[in-house]
Parts: sequence; C-alpha cells; structure tokens
Amino acid sequence: MKNYRYRLEPYKGIKTRYTCPQCGTKHAFVRYIDAHTGQHLGNDIGRCNREQQCGYHVKPNIKSEYLNTNARKGSSKSEYLNQHSKTYSRNAQPALSAFYSQLCTIHQQSLCCYSNNHLMLYIFHKYGWPALERVIDTYRIGTHGNDTIFWQIDVANNIRAGKVMAYDKHTGKRIKDGVPAVRWVHSIHPLQGYELRQCLFGEHLLRTDNRPVAIAESEKTALICSICLPQYLWLATGGIRNLTVEKCRVLRGRRVVLFPDAGAYDVWHAIGQQIPHCTTSQLLMHHTDGSDLGDWV
Repeated sequence: MKNYRYRLEPYKGIKTRYTCPQCGTKHAFVRYIDAHTGQHLGNDIGRCNREQQCGYHVKPNIKSEYLNTNARKGSSKSEYLNQHSKTYSRNAQPALSAFYSQLCTIHQQSLCCYSNNHLMLYIFHKYGWPALERVIDTYRIGTHGNDTIFWQIDVANNIRAGKVMAYDKHTGKRIKDGVPAVRWVHSIHPLQGYELRQCLFGEHLLRTDNRPVAIAESEKTALICSICLPQYLWLATGGIRNLTVEKCRVLRGRRVVLFPDAGAYDVWHAIGQQIPHCTTSQLLMHHTDGSDLGDWV
C-alpha cells in the first residue's frame, strides 16, 4: 500500500494550527509533517486555511512523496473516514462574489463524515482503502447526510456548484425512489444572487495532470474509472446533454477520449467531431440498456 511520506498535520486542537507566514492570521496555518518521524518541516511549509483571503500554500520540495508501508502512520482507516478531509488553496484567486465565498465555506464543511457517505462506503468495501483515499482527496468529494456531493471546480480552482446524489451503500447504484434524482447545494443552502454555471466534474485537475483526458457521463463512473483505468485523467459531464463544445474549451491542446453511455454514442460523437484531438469510444455503442463504463470495469 502506498502512503504519503509528507502530509498536512492532522487537527489535534488549536495547538496544531499556527500563524500564517503570509497574512499573519493566528491559528489558520497548517504545517506539513514527516510521516516517518512525526516532525514538522520548515516553519513556512504548509497551507493557510483562509482560502479566499490569503491562499498561501507551500508544499514540500520532495520529488517522491510516497513510501511503501503496511499501514498508514498516524491514523486508522476508521479515523480517516470520520475526520475532516483536506483543505485546498486557491492560489490567491481574485475576490469573488459573496455567494461564491459562501459556497467555498459550504464546500469546506462538507469534506468530512465519509463513514456516513454511502457511495464512499461502497468504494471502500469494493476497492479498498488506498483507492478510497485517492478518490476523496483528488476529486474533493463532499458529504451531505448519507449522500455524495460532487463539487464542480473549474480549471481556475473556482467552486462552481455542488451536485448532491443518493446511492445504495451495498450496490453503489443510484437511489431513485423517494428522493430527487439530483439536488444542488445552492438549493439546500439558498445563496442570494447565485447563478448556476456548470463546468466539467474534475476540471480542476487539468492544471497539474498531463495524462490524456477521458470523459464519462456519470461522476460515479469517473471515480470508478480513475481507480481501474488510471492511464487517463477522468472527468465527467454529469449528463448526456452536458457535453458541449463550450465546456470543452479548457481541453485545448489535450488528447481526449469520450466514453458515452449506452445509447448516447451518436450525440457525443457529433460533439466530439468539433473538439480537436478528440475521439469517441465505441465500447458501448451497440448496447441499448443505458449501461455505462462503470458497469463494465
């Protein structure tokens, strides 16, 4: 099992939060520690939790951040499932509208309670601990009750929206009886003046990951395929009609493969022809049962 050699210090009370070297705010700075020794790295190596106002984040200058061990040092699997997940720097983004600041706060508060998150429990039991950890941290998965929040974060690291969906923890299938198919964070927490402007799920990963891009329809499929088919950087549209040329402009210069659900090949192929360096997989072209790639990997 692979683990991070250097990671942000887990919260163990206010004594584990320090003064930010950039903005000077007390108890807002999280320092990196060495998992081998438990010792802090440099005084300025860490991240400020004031994402909007400061955005300071200096990572360890280490080529290899992984080590091979038989157990994660410093926390158990159950602790990780219940602890507050990582925060993320916005790298000094310009000031956003008030509702976007609220959305960032809600996003931050949702990065927890994974032992209640049915889809994350399904992934944990089917694919194991390392896969779950990567999925949560990479895609910044949130929790609302037992449901999963798929946060749409654009290539500039702006949080656009949060899509809330319910899953069965045993099968990983969507729960469609008695609950809306899709809910949105801005509907659960009304934001005055908010305008929904969607982007691709996982779009924020384009900044630092140079792998060929694969696009699925379902966010869950993107998560599963990121585990099973890691040669691609997996994104999702969140719906058959959400694949548009406009949304794909951020893919300029990238090699792209579209993986439409069964029955959606013609629609996606027509759009794919308008996107440079893009091909459309025929894997499910002749299926008519509505299945997706996640059902086959």
